[in-house]
Amino acid sequence: MSACKPAEGPETPAASRSASAADTNRLLQLNDSLREKLGADYADSWIEGAQLHVAVTSESAAAVVTEAGAVAQLVTLDAAALEAALQAVMAWRATLPAELGNAIHKVTTNGRTGSVEVSVAPGQADAVKAAAELDKPTGDVPLTFKDSPGLATPL
Repeated sequence: MSACKPAEGPETPAASRSASAADTNRLLQLNDSLREKLGADYADSWIEGAQLHVAVTSESAAAVVTEAGAVAQLVTLDAAALEAALQAVMAWRATLPAELGNAIHKVTTNGRTGSVEVSVAPGQADAVKAAAELDKPTGDVPLTFKDSPGLATPL
């Protein structure tokens, strides 16, 4: 009997994986709808604890998010401001000496914290951070630095 495959009911792992994928797809569709509806008030989104969280820049947008069944988080910077800051970091990177510019492995935005995150080669974070503090490539948008696990490589 132990070699028999158990029936897949609602409590089996395969059934829960399917439900989880369906839930994720539903949340992604909700995010797309909210992003379009909110326009400039939209900053970022993420899925946490099987719920869609949406960072927005106004109380009225937060009400729309909550009404749609997602969790709203008020922030000060919208997606466009974060993207502009990211582009400013990329342009600044190109002006750095090669050793510093090449040490920057990845640049992303984080709407939750309203910052631009810079992943830097281990051992280079202090030098890149010092250059950023001097040059202020993002103006008032905060930069956060973390050690990079390395450059992505194709499979």
